[in-house]
Amino acid sequence: MLEHREAITGMSILVAVVDAGSLSAAATKLGMTSSAVSKQVSRLESRLGIRLLQRTTRRMQLTEAGARYCERARSILESIESVEREAESVQDTPHGTLRITAPTVLGQVRVMPVVLAFQRAHPSVKVHVEFSDRRIDLIEEGVDVAIRMTAQPPPAFVARRLGDDRRVLCASPDYLARAGRPRRPGELSNHECIVFVAGQPVETWHLRATENAEHTTPIRVSGRLHVNNTHALRQAALAGLGIADLPRYLVEEDLATGRLETVLERFMPVGRGVFAIYAPAPYVPAKVRRFVEMAEKTFRDGVAEGRTS
Repeated sequence: MLEHREAITGMSILVAVVDAGSLSAAATKLGMTSSAVSKQVSRLESRLGIRLLQRTTRRMQLTEAGARYCERARSILESIESVEREAESVQDTPHGTLRITAPTVLGQVRVMPVVLAFQRAHPSVKVHVEFSDRRIDLIEEGVDVAIRMTAQPPPAFVARRLGDDRRVLCASPDYLARAGRPRRPGELSNHECIVFVAGQPVETWHLRATENAEHTTPIRVSGRLHVNNTHALRQAALAGLGIADLPRYLVEEDLATGRLETVLERFMPVGRGVFAIYAPAPYVPAKVRRFVEMAEKTFRDGVAEGRTS
């Protein structure tokens, strides 16, 4: 069975490479890395014992054997899709295993309630969840749905918008009493700002005057504390260590109780969209459809905002 699954995966990737015209273009379409695509093609060639693609630094083309194999593979994949579409039309109840990934903090706070509700509604479905800030290859790692924060979702995938990444600049009353309250964005350079680290320190904050404003103002910030986790960022702000750029959903209660106060209320940090992303296919499993529908409703009814960490 595993051998058959590997064969189908190899066929799918080979056809994608041929259709895209290059390994890198196929990798983009599949949501994989170029090296992962190349490895899958090499594995297929090794298993078959024949050369399928003739590759040079300038061009790539099918060998004679590769052309015959690709034609048959395409026919087989079309037959599989047809069988799955027929099965789906009969079975519309979610079943099997659903694999989900999401950024750590957004996942813990906003996605986990969706997972729990889905599990209660569909107890026969096994759910595997990974909350991680690493970039996950959906195809290679067998992920069904990825919740991602992005301004531009990958064009090769289906992306359903769940909400927006609404953010707020805030600080503790203690810090503001000591350091004063900035009145203009440029005054942030005179303040202790808690710097978020996403691979590299994010030392430029992009602000805009209104939610839909196209013009943004880049502001250089600095501070003694750099952290790579949004929960830690909030804790540092609560402790009075400076001004932080935080997702509103995470500090809503802090703002309501006065533990944190907003600064530069007329300006807001530029956010991104929150998307549920999954592979396009004529056959979309019921478990994926139901989970995405539930996520859309939950985010719509609640506050769907946040940044990865």
